Amino acid sequence: MALTLRGVRDNIDALNLGYAGLGADQQLKRQILMREFRATGDTAIASALHQQDRLVKQQDQSRKYAQSHKVPKRTPQPDSRRRKDFKTPEGFNACGLETGRSYASRAGERMEGKQAGFPDVMRHPASIGIAVVPLDGNLNAAVKNHRSILRATFSQMTPGAQVEGMFQIVLKTAADLAKIFPKEDWPEGFDPVAGSDEVFGYLHLHCIAADPWQTKADVRTVLSDAYRGRKRVWVGKVQPERTTKDGDVTHGSQGYFEYAALDKAEINFPKLDQKKVAILGHARLGATWTKRNRSFSFGKSIERTGTQINNDRVAKLELMKRLDFVKSNWAKLGDAQRFIHIWFSGLVNHVRKSALWPKLNHSPHTLFLHSLDTVKKWSLDETAQDIDFFDYAEHLVE
Repeated sequence: MALTLRGVRDNIDALNLGYAGLGADQQLKRQILMREFRATGDTAIASALHQQDRLVKQQDQSRKYAQSHKVPKRTPQPDSRRRKDFKTPEGFNACGLETGRSYASRAGERMEGKQAGFPDVMRHPASIGIAVVPLDGNLNAAVKNHRSILRATFSQMTPGAQVEGMFQIVLKTAADLAKIFPKEDWPEGFDPVAGSDEVFGYLHLHCIAADPWQTKADVRTVLSDAYRGRKRVWVGKVQPERTTKDGDVTHGSQGYFEYAALDKAEINFPKLDQKKVAILGHARLGATWTKRNRSFSFGKSIERTGTQINNDRVAKLELMKRLDFVKSNWAKLGDAQRFIHIWFSGLVNHVRKSALWPKLNHSPHTLFLHSLDTVKKWSLDETAQDIDFFDYAEHLVE
């Protein structure tokens, strides 16, 4: 390949993008796109340049704002405050601008609103690997082909289930995607082993599936049966919202939705030619869909379906969640903590009985102290030497 000034400049910019981390420098990406447009006049590149100009402007404004304003640290707010109580583009979208909330923040709030009424323990964040898309492919067509499959898949959940999410595209090498997708799901005629260095689009869906009865494991089974492949499906739990030392609210279900709605181009490849191909390929792919194409919704809100949330089911799911946490952190627990959890695991079918706990609205801490107090009385009561603990506890309630 002939050495050209444009090629040298593109190589320098691609190298700098690697130093910036995931292609964070929007100006460098814009320069590569501009050189390509001047050479080819590609309308898809022109569309990407229009978007890139906006990103460059935002980045420049953010830098100027940070340099000219020394913003004092905000006092951390109590965890009870919700994300919307902070009148800023907070969370994943904090950028120091005074232009209002970002699209991702607004989209996150919209999707969050549709799942109002579902307790977090009944909501299951999920990520699904949808398809391998060539850089000259069409994302709108790829999404359209899979919407019916996704709807058929989610229809296997409980009546009243509701799903909100956004499709995302990131670029990966064939070698990376071969670890996720089985051979039958690759573009016809392509061998991921022989072409391991080739760059493809990885189309995936970030969503939260809200279901009044199914557990996280149930949802994972439903999705894994439809989308087979190693590490193709991930299902987790809603993380509690966190307040940073500066007062920003992060994580939580809306934080996950905001992450799903972000516009991002991850340029993280070891070779310069792969970085340039990824920048131009992402631009061309991005021109084949819109934000409307990216949205996914299944089912209706509780307000429209009238779905009733069973409080006993909520309590059971909370208990299962706690036991899962204990199991995954067992090695970190001390001997005394392990004893308590083993003891409670055998007692669990009894402590959930309303007869034993007249005031179920008490905190787990209060319930534990109540139980511990009962154990003390039982152990000190000489007349109860021949009565087991469960019968003794029921006798106290009566």
